[in-house]
Amino acid sequence: MKQICKIEEKNTWDHLVLTANGNFTQSFDWGQILVVEGKEVERLVVKDAGVPTAIAQITYISLGFGLCYAFCSKGPNGKVNEEVLKIFSNYFKAKKVLFWRIEPKERFESIDLIKSRDINPSATMILDLQKSEEEILGGMHSKTRYNINLSLKKNLELKNEKNLPVFWDLSKKTSARDDFRLHDTAHYQAILNSDFSTQLSVYSHGKAIATMVLVGYGDTFTYLFGASDHEYRALMAPYFLQWQAMTLGKRLGYKFYDFFGVAPNVSMNEHYEYDSKHQYGGVSRFKSGFGAKYVEAPGTFDLVINKFGYNFYQKFRKFRQMF
Repeated sequence: MKQICKIEEKNTWDHLVLTANGNFTQSFDWGQILVVEGKEVERLVVKDAGVPTAIAQITYISLGFGLCYAFCSKGPNGKVNEEVLKIFSNYFKAKKVLFWRIEPKERFESIDLIKSRDINPSATMILDLQKSEEEILGGMHSKTRYNINLSLKKNLELKNEKNLPVFWDLSKKTSARDDFRLHDTAHYQAILNSDFSTQLSVYSHGKAIATMVLVGYGDTFTYLFGASDHEYRALMAPYFLQWQAMTLGKRLGYKFYDFFGVAPNVSMNEHYEYDSKHQYGGVSRFKSGFGAKYVEAPGTFDLVINKFGYNFYQKFRKFRQMF
């Protein structure tokens, strides 16, 4: 008989996540970051005769009016099927959750999932760090390789240190330039306070001109955030940073480097093409030049638990978007 239970011990949870090849957003540390931000987090496992079969780290998101939904970032993981999703859904129903928002690795054709706007990017690029540095460079677009080599001649200084003011200052410049919203500073501070995050910054003559935040989990080093000062674009600091991050990932023993978000492939063949108007269109050209493999998941879906409440929520969202 299958039953659902909570896991509260870090090593036990991370072992389950890594066994299921789960993403860092399902890790215990990422859950703790969300807890620090004031969010309610549960780590749930479905067991069959005492054996774990499926896992999901859940964040409960308030909708107001005493209502909420459950969100599982890049999950659930494990042996997920219609029966398992029903077990999770019954659990959430008892907690008066309106719907369960999931980001599965594979599409479930047999169950009534409603496509939602993507929360996390559904498409990314994965670079194999098990290759030699020469092989990695050789697999890049010639212009990307040229820009890396050019940056290495600019006497740039690399610092591996966590510095929120540097990150925040450069992020504000980048968001203003590229027209995207930032999280609150508390979100970035919580990530930098975590042991599994790394911040790399580039300085030119003592001035910070580019920075990036990475997360290492399992066998993957993930490029999470990046920012730069456009005034110094001729120094090619973002290319310098990416190369330094890749070589650092290799030294630390990671097998893969995840760019964590590109625009979906619109080509009918293996050649990567993207819509330049997509929200990730601006970074997709940059990221696709490093010779990484394109990987795409189905995206974000809603599993309705309370149909009346879900319909009310959708109508209320549309109403708010009118103003």
